[in-house]
Amino acid sequence: MSDIPEGAAPRRTTITDVARAANVSIATVSKVINGRGGVGEETRTRVEDAVDSLGYVSIVERHGSIRTLGEATIEVIVEPQDVANPYLSEFLGGALSIAGDLNVGLLMRSVDAIRDLQPTTWAQGLARAARIGVIEVTSAYSAAREKALRQVGLPMVLVDPIDRPRPSTPSVGATNWAGAYEATKHLLSLGHRRIAYIGGPPRATCDIVRAHGWAAAMAEAGIGVDVNAIPRHSFTFDHGLRAATDLLRSQLPPSAIFAGSDVSAMGVLEAARRLGVSVPTELSVVGFDNTYLAHTSTPLLTTVHQPIADIGRTAVSSLVRLANGEPLPAKRVEVATHLVIRDSTAAPAR
Repeated sequence: MSDIPEGAAPRRTTITDVARAANVSIATVSKVINGRGGVGEETRTRVEDAVDSLGYVSIVERHGSIRTLGEATIEVIVEPQDVANPYLSEFLGGALSIAGDLNVGLLMRSVDAIRDLQPTTWAQGLARAARIGVIEVTSAYSAAREKALRQVGLPMVLVDPIDRPRPSTPSVGATNWAGAYEATKHLLSLGHRRIAYIGGPPRATCDIVRAHGWAAAMAEAGIGVDVNAIPRHSFTFDHGLRAATDLLRSQLPPSAIFAGSDVSAMGVLEAARRLGVSVPTELSVVGFDNTYLAHTSTPLLTTVHQPIADIGRTAVSSLVRLANGEPLPAKRVEVATHLVIRDSTAAPAR
């Protein structure tokens, strides 16, 4: 983990830090980083090693690259398998709209391309390539990457990461608990009592919170559930299909299934089709996201709407504020969810 105390403001590595680490004067460091002579080879090597180990990038390097390219750029890190996910396309749509207004560019990169890079070298490369910060839309949050970005003076904004970040790390997400609670209350109000939840990645904070929203609504209705028994794997069609098939083939199948994403809910609908279970007559299905899948499925999907484009806009605007040295009103921003009722839910069959 980072050695910066919890709650501390980000601190960029300075030329003074380099001089102290190399045991030389600030003037000597300045000569080395600007390629001037008058410095012995042993001293030059010691300064260069300190620059690399501390992740130092000079102000001249940083602003020179922005002037050369004519545009500041935000690095957006994503999971490669999410490129086809409708969540990512809606997120990028919102991000692009605000980026144009703020005169910044977005460059998308797969987390696989940087996973094995030395964090300090990676962060220095970003700072020297006119990046003003990083937005991670990925499950692979890395404290080492965040520390390296802090050293070169670049901010990071996370979008609902799996691993819980430091409290001081800016992040954006939705009111996951409230959305799941409202979805489950809707099914309970229709008369359902056997309501199953199909989760996503096992450690995903957003999914854990959704599961607890489901469990809270069930507990209020006097129905005990085991959050540890929730089928979890990923927010994918295949996981929704496998989990729903197992649930519907069980001795006491659910009359309703709440899936942690619209993509997973599509798998639930396919499982019901293959098993000859009518939706919503014999099985009610609810998703989470309200992507285009929800209003193109058969039947049309009841789902929790989270304003994904707004999350994209908020992530970009927050990062630009941080890059400009402006404080954020809150480190964690949650946009409001609401339930959209369509054709996939009904009262249980008697």
